[in-house]
Amino acid sequence: MRVLFAVSPGIGHLFPTVPLAWALRAAGHEVLVATAAESVEAAIRAGLPAVETAPASAIAGIFGAATGPPDERARRMSERGRRIAEAGHEVHELLLRTFGQVSAVTAAVTAEVARRWRPDLVVHSRLQGAGLAAAGAVGVPAVEHGFSLQSEPDLATRFLPHLTEAYERAGAPLVLPPRRAVIHVAPPEMMLGPSGAAWSMRYVPYNAGGELPEWLWRVAERPRVLITMGTVVPRLQGVGGLARMLAAAPDVEADFVLALGGDADLAPLGPLPPNVRPVGWVPLHHLLTGSAAVVHHGGSGTTMAALGAGVPQVILPHGADQFINASAVAGLGIGTWCPPAEVDAATVTKLLADSGVAAAARAAAARMAELPTPAQLVPRLADLT
Repeated sequence: MRVLFAVSPGIGHLFPTVPLAWALRAAGHEVLVATAAESVEAAIRAGLPAVETAPASAIAGIFGAATGPPDERARRMSERGRRIAEAGHEVHELLLRTFGQVSAVTAAVTAEVARRWRPDLVVHSRLQGAGLAAAGAVGVPAVEHGFSLQSEPDLATRFLPHLTEAYERAGAPLVLPPRRAVIHVAPPEMMLGPSGAAWSMRYVPYNAGGELPEWLWRVAERPRVLITMGTVVPRLQGVGGLARMLAAAPDVEADFVLALGGDADLAPLGPLPPNVRPVGWVPLHHLLTGSAAVVHHGGSGTTMAALGAGVPQVILPHGADQFINASAVAGLGIGTWCPPAEVDAATVTKLLADSGVAAAARAAAARMAELPTPAQLVPRLADLT
C-alpha cells in the first residue's frame, strides 16, 4: 500500500503525523510526505521522503510577515487567538479562509505528486484541503489526521466552500472523496465537541531527536517545572513574555527547566534566577518525564504531550488555538491557565500543591494509554483502501 501524507506547513501540523507514517513504514507500506516551508526539512529529519509543494515565500505571504515591535505582534496574535476561540470546538471561519489559501497554493503540486506516485490512500492534516483535492483527483480514500482536542465531525463539508481554488488547481471536481475517515488523538470523552464516527488513536509524541543531558537522569531533589513556549511564539514575539514567570521563579520551591530551543535569544530575559536551567533542543516528552508541572503557551503539540505524560499544566496562551487548548485543559481538571502578564509564583505553587489536579492528570494519561497505537490502526487504513 502507498500512502501520501499531505500536511499543512508548520511542524505543529507535521509532528503529530510522524508516528503513523513510521507505523506504516514498519508494516512494510510506502509513505511519501507532501508539504511546504519548514515541514519539508522536518519530515526529512524524521527519516521520511518528502516533496515540497510550495515555496516558503508563498506560505509566508499568506500568514503575513512578523512586523512591528514584539508587544504589537503579541497584541495582534492574542486578538486573533481570542477570535478563533469564539467558535469553541468548531474551526473558526478565519482559519478556514486562511488554510483554504494554503491549500490552494499547495494543491497543484500535491495533486501532481498523487497522479505520478499513485497512492492507495491520502492522509491529510486537519486543515490541509490539498489532501482532499488530491484524493479526489486520483479517486482514493482520504483520512483526516487530528492533532488536538477539537472535534467537528463534519469539518470537511464546512471546509469545502473554501477549497474552490485548491480543487481547480488540482484538476478535481469540488466534491469530497466518497470514502473518508477521521482520526482523533484522544478518547471521545476528552474531545471538545461530538466525535461522530472518528477513530480514536493514542497520541504518540514526536519531537525530533536530540541529545539528552546527564542531569535529566538524576532523581530531582525538588519538584521540577518545565517551561516551554514552542517554536512559533519565541520566533514571532521573542521571549520577553516570560519575564514575569521567571521573576517569580525564586519564590517557588521548585527547579525550573527553560526549554526554548537552541535558536531563542535569551538576552532580553537578563540574568536567570539560580533555580532556572536553560536548555537547548531536547525532545519534549523526555523533559516531561519526571516533571511535576509544565508551564507553556498552549500549543496543541505541547498540550497533547503533557496530557499523555500525565503532567499538570499551566497555560499562558498567546494566540492561534492556544486559548481553546487552555480552556480544554481547565475543563478536564488537569491544569489551569492565565494571561502571560498575570502569572506569578502563587499560580505555580498552587498547582504543585493541588493533589486533585495531579490525580486527574495521571488518570487522563492512563486513559490515553488505553487507545490503539498508530501501529494498531494500520490494518484499518488498509481495509479502507
